[in-house]
Amino acid sequence: MSQQNRLPAITGRRRNRGFTMIEVLIVVAIVGILAGLAYPQYGSYLQKSRRADGHLSLLEEVQTMERCKATRYSYANCSLSKTTSPESYYTLSLVNAASSFTITATGQGKQADDTDCKVMTINQLGVRTPDPDTTRCWPS
Repeated sequence: MSQQNRLPAITGRRRNRGFTMIEVLIVVAIVGILAGLAYPQYGSYLQKSRRADGHLSLLEEVQTMERCKATRYSYANCSLSKTTSPESYYTLSLVNAASSFTITATGQGKQADDTDCKVMTINQLGVRTPDPDTTRCWPS
């Protein structure tokens, strides 16, 4: 009998290809741990990026108030051009008198959970709250 026609010996062991269940579970556990660490940071990043919507709205409305005062010589008869921010993460309100105003942006929807910067204000002097020096609510 020739070498080519000979059958291989049966050894009782088969060589498996692929991953074992333990290896798969270890990989799933590692991915879960990484996702558990990354997701809260991602949520915090989104919350901070939505603050820009409030900043933009406040600064636009300051310009609206200054244009109004330039034509009417008083803030008393001026009003806001919008009551919500462009992305609707904040509602805007105005308290004004003849020589002063304060515009308030209050978080709504997803931004209502922003405990640090839910409410931001700016007045005719450019004074912003929460204080930009002690919080991260305003860009530096």
